[in-house]
Amino acid sequence: MSRARILVVSERCWPDGGGGELATHLVIDMLRKEFDIIVLTGSKNPSKLFNVEYIYEPLLSRWEKPALWLNITKLIKTDSFLRMLRESDVVYVPRFAFPIIPYAKKIGKKVIVHLHDYILLSYTATILAPYEMHKHRIVQDDIMLECMKGMRHCIGVDLLWWLPRLARRWVSQADKVICVSKRHAEIVSDFVPELRDKIEVVYNPVPSEILSYELKKELDDTPTFLYVGGDSYVKGFHILLHALKELGRQGIKAKFIFTNNYNSRNLETLKHLNDKYKNLRIQVMGRVKYEELLEIHKKAWALIFPSIWEETFGYAIVEAMLLGTIPIASRVGGIPELVRGTPVELMLFTPHNPIELSKSIKSLTEFSPKYVNALGMKIKISLLQRLDQNSVYRKLIQIFGD
Repeated sequence: MSRARILVVSERCWPDGGGGELATHLVIDMLRKEFDIIVLTGSKNPSKLFNVEYIYEPLLSRWEKPALWLNITKLIKTDSFLRMLRESDVVYVPRFAFPIIPYAKKIGKKVIVHLHDYILLSYTATILAPYEMHKHRIVQDDIMLECMKGMRHCIGVDLLWWLPRLARRWVSQADKVICVSKRHAEIVSDFVPELRDKIEVVYNPVPSEILSYELKKELDDTPTFLYVGGDSYVKGFHILLHALKELGRQGIKAKFIFTNNYNSRNLETLKHLNDKYKNLRIQVMGRVKYEELLEIHKKAWALIFPSIWEETFGYAIVEAMLLGTIPIASRVGGIPELVRGTPVELMLFTPHNPIELSKSIKSLTEFSPKYVNALGMKIKISLLQRLDQNSVYRKLIQIFGD
């Protein structure tokens, strides 16, 4: 009996991109056990999976949404694409190739859309937390966030704020829409109620390397905290700065390691805090290789995650917990779902609140390294049960196979 065929249309493939592309890679890895898969992508050098066919398509190489969508209108007129579409049983759209949807439906194909953000609601695909307070000012928030990047971005969002409406029109024609947490699904279905009966919640798969990796913690007596968000506003860098000042004034002794990118002004701010508060040791490592990050996790008591947007999933949180690193995170998006029922649930803090963040950090410094290490092992076990990979696999096979 021949296997059903899935056509994946994705402008980016792992290792290009971020968490969404990683999740897509892992989903395809699961699906290839039951389906024949062709991936049409604008990434020239994707991380290729065995028995999956990858085809580079230059028309998908423009990743800006307006240019991408315009190119897709050209792609769907080509004989090669139409042939692939006709020969497929299911069309999988894991990123933003939404104009494909009506053409696939026109010839009777099943379409699965996988959302990893809020592109149906917001031009920036970002919803500030809490959603309930921001749902009526999403366009204003988008303009603010883009204008923070510079005038060119500010003009762009002012002209293209209507793009989410177009995306909603296309995605509403899909057969199934996958959201990656219950909170993600709740927000999308509230804003786009016509999708409510089509939404399926499936937690993102976890890389097998992390699942099998045995990290031996080497915690010393100096409470050490890791922050990986760079100086991103939506990742809450400014919230952490305020919390550091509060900890400095209180004389809390701790070490903070910063990875990722920071502009010169923010580097100067971190240096100033390090010089001013002798009880705080602040180390900026910039972008690090994955192997280096694992070495940092060995000594890290906790990961600080002060995000101010409704994180749909949170791979950084998942990775930290599986490595036995305590997450001190804001109560946003799908993060409460990941830690619910564990002792560290009490360390979640209100988004935008640096005082609560400083209190959570301070509370952890009062424990011993031995206790923190034991706590890390408990949350690892809890997360492994919640993100059971067999359950994720069965749910995906059900969605694509029905």
